[in-house]
Amino acid sequence: MHPRALLFLLFIGLQFSATGQEVESDPQSAIPWIRIPADIRASGMGDVGVATEADVNAARWNPAKLVWLGHTSELGVSYLPYLRTLINDAFLLGGNYAKRINDESALAVGFTYFTVGEVELRETIDQEALLVQPNTFTLDVAYGLQLNDEWSVGAGLRFISDNQQTPDDLTSDRAGNALAADVGVFYRSKLQVTEGNDSRWRAGVALSNVGTPIAYVSDGPESPLPTTLRFGVGRDIIYDYDSSLSLTLEANTMVVAVSDNSLGLGLGAEYVFRSDLFLRSGYYLDTADNTDRNYLTLGAGVRRGNLLVDVSYLFSTSRVVNPFENTLRVGISLGFGQRFYHY
Repeated sequence: MHPRALLFLLFIGLQFSATGQEVESDPQSAIPWIRIPADIRASGMGDVGVATEADVNAARWNPAKLVWLGHTSELGVSYLPYLRTLINDAFLLGGNYAKRINDESALAVGFTYFTVGEVELRETIDQEALLVQPNTFTLDVAYGLQLNDEWSVGAGLRFISDNQQTPDDLTSDRAGNALAADVGVFYRSKLQVTEGNDSRWRAGVALSNVGTPIAYVSDGPESPLPTTLRFGVGRDIIYDYDSSLSLTLEANTMVVAVSDNSLGLGLGAEYVFRSDLFLRSGYYLDTADNTDRNYLTLGAGVRRGNLLVDVSYLFSTSRVVNPFENTLRVGISLGFGQRFYHY
């Protein structure tokens, strides 16, 4: 069997196992890949983002971070190849635009698009192929509000459309659509000035994808969205005006009654030189027994003027193949207007 066909059958199996008779004994969440933010900076830091400093992708992790943007507005696009060792047209694409409305509030809009590419399905070698292209699309809007010099809150809404395009024997008569909400809180302490290195603490909590269940057949069974709780703490160590180091530890877990709600832990580090060179690393650990979510990451970013280019790479430490290993992930963002240095 062609690897692409095998991938698609797995794709279908995951979806319909969540809506079949076995739901009560071994339930699964729908569209698990919407838990993967298309964020190259975070992917180089062990996939931490709920308590890190804000950037154009802040709303997908914690909408409360939006008020700490580094520019008046920012625009970013990220591209993450998926299972590149098997196929060449499966990917996750994301785009975000964030803007500071005033000194106390900010707004963001964004989208993600995930596809496993075009798949040929046939029961026999002589049968005419059925061409399908499963994909998932999300559209987001988020708002952040600063409460005082240290605390901010935020909320967001997400429209999700999951188009299965399954063959007749597993008929899906429409795309599965759902609405979801995100809420978050972010804390950023005042700068602690000492004779040596200055420093500050960061902390964040966010609940994402709280929404309506999703179904692929009219009046058919429904599956819950992968509602996820994330929380984390971090510390910035500022050596001088030219260099700083940020360390962040985060945890996440599913909060719906499904079988895939193990605890995930991420530890990330980012070294910044003159706000123009970024070196990153991280490690992600999942407590599930058999998972592809144990991995080491490396990342880097270079800023020239208002243009920032980020890259990241993943080294799997699991026995299960990680769909993002052996691929270079790339993101580009632009800053507009005034630049802010949140000392």
